[in-house]
Amino acid sequence: MQVNLNTQKNNRPNFGMAIHSNEVVNKALKARIKKPSELEKLNRIVNQQAKNDKIDINLMIMPDGKTLSANVYSIDKEDALSFAFFKNYSENAFTKLFQGPVGFIEKVAKIADKQAAKMRQFEADTYEDIFSKMK
Repeated sequence: MQVNLNTQKNNRPNFGMAIHSNEVVNKALKARIKKPSELEKLNRIVNQQAKNDKIDINLMIMPDGKTLSANVYSIDKEDALSFAFFKNYSENAFTKLFQGPVGFIEKVAKIADKQAAKMRQFEADTYEDIFSKMK
């Protein structure tokens, strides 16, 4: 899984293979993350998602300049099942107040992990195995 924080200027990953960031998102996160424990938690999430090779997360900032949004989508565009997966999530008032930006990123990362597990399970069940059950 990758988290991609998209800007118009820069579309390079800043966090790692799985989580992509840009200057605008990084600036907003720096302004909102106040505790070292939150930064450590974000680091753990980023490291965990770097291992997700099925799903990407693209983090963005909404026009208000503070609210996070995330696109969660599959990496492998050759796989018809994978290509079909795309969801968008945005912070809401509850998330902003009680979970903060790291909580939101954690929530999106869990969604990406669940989708990646489903994709791995589908790959484990080959077409032949599935079709043989229908005979």
